[in-house]
Order: sequence, then structure tokens, then C-alpha cells
Amino acid sequence: MRNRTVPGKYTIGSWQNLEAADAQRELERQVIATQHLMVVRCLYPEGSAFSEHVHPQEQITIVEEGTLEIEVDGEKLSVGPGQMVSINRGVPHACRVLGDQAVRALNLFHAPDPDSPSVHAAGGEGMI
Repeated sequence: MRNRTVPGKYTIGSWQNLEAADAQRELERQVIATQHLMVVRCLYPEGSAFSEHVHPQEQITIVEEGTLEIEVDGEKLSVGPGQMVSINRGVPHACRVLGDQAVRALNLFHAPDPDSPSVHAAGGEGMI
């Protein structure tokens, strides 16, 4: 199956057709985006950590494998397989991999406005 979007109707995609990109030297990610939503499938290697940052949109993280410690506005949360966390837009957060296993997670966002200055400044990176 190839990825395809029919504006106003549907988007179809497959992780199998996407090459994993090393977006932040430690993080492998694959992205499927529609007109309104973006799903970022991430592989966080064992021992990796990502410093505090914010997003202009709400973030939902669903852990598939492994355990992430996500610090949301100073509060540490442990999120394991089958669990999710929703982080409101503009709320500072950071994360790190717990234990000796890599973490696979899905991060869901509203698709960024392509004309937004924050999208151009970030170069599409920093979505974790």
C-alpha cells in the first residue's frame, strides 16, 4: 500500500512504506500527516532523554513498548505499554527512557499550520 491523501475525504498510509528518520540524533521517527492531524511514531533508544520543550498544539503520547518518564510542568509521570498521556499546548514537558529497553510510542498532534512561524523555526523537529 502506498501513502495517499484525497483532500477533504481521506488519507491512507502505512508505517511499512516510511523510512525511519533520525530527527534528533537519538530519536527515530516516522510521520503520517493528514490535513488536520499528525501521527509521529517514535523509537526512543535505551538511555535517551529529551530536554524540556513546549508545543503550540496538544500532544497525546501512547506508549506501545517500554516505559517513558514524562515530566509535565515539574511532575514526573511513568507511562508504560498501553498507557497514554495528553499534554496541553504550551505546557513544558521533557521525557526519558526508563529501564533497559527502547521505547516505541505514537505521538499525536494537530497538523501544524504550514504558514506558522514556529513550524519554520523548528524545521519540523522537536515533536516528541
